[in-house]
Formats: sequence, structure tokens, C-alpha cells
Amino acid sequence: MADETKILGMPEFQLALKDIQDKFPKEVKKAAEQIARDWIAAARNKANAQARQAAAALSIGSDSEGALITNSDPTFYGNEFGGQARPSTMHFPPHQGQRGYFLFPAARENADRFQKIWDAAIDDATKAWDHKE
Repeated sequence: MADETKILGMPEFQLALKDIQDKFPKEVKKAAEQIARDWIAAARNKANAQARQAAAALSIGSDSEGALITNSDPTFYGNEFGGQARPSTMHFPPHQGQRGYFLFPAARENADRFQKIWDAAIDDATKAWDHKE
């Protein structure tokens, strides 16, 4: 006669997985939109007088998985990454590679806060499974 193996908490775990599967995309999308809003606000605060127009044109787009930061200002790349390699880009600050002047520095300065938003979203999405024996 074969012994049956019983896994304690398995039915609850399966129900929790279904709940997590439903909540996870929604929570991650909400977190992505919050981070995008906060990132744009921080970038606008960092922009110098010349870059304010490009920073003001930052907006939040949406895709199926989260949020996109978009910009329609034609001077955005010059103001963010610099220029001065050609006569046509002399009015921008010096090129600094991928370092950036306002958008990417704002992300680096707020990385810990953004990580906390992600962590909270994951915790909210997975709190259905808090089973203890």
C-alpha cells in the first residue's frame, strides 16, 4: 500500500498564485506610472534655463506593461546629452556621453526611492501568499 504525501498549504498556495497572477501586472503598471511621474518632476527641477523647454515636453506614454517617458521637443537630445562636436550643436552644453544633464541624473539621484516604489508594488501584488504553519 502506497503512502500518500500531503503538502501542507498547497490548495491555499494555488489560490494565492492565481491572485498574484491577476494583481501583479496591475501593480507593476501602477508603480511604473508613479515612477515616471516622479522622474519627470525631478528632471524638470534639475533642468537649467536652456533645457526647461525640453524638460517641459517630457510626458508619460503607456504601453501594455507599464509606462514610457516620451519627449516631443527637437532639442531634447542636445540639452540632455550635449553637443559641440559640430558647428550646428555649439549652442548645447558639452557632450558628456551617456551621463546626461537632467533626465538621467534625476534617475540616478532618485534610484533608491524608485526602488522602494517597485518593492512596494511587488509586496502588494504578492501579499496573498503569506501562509504560515
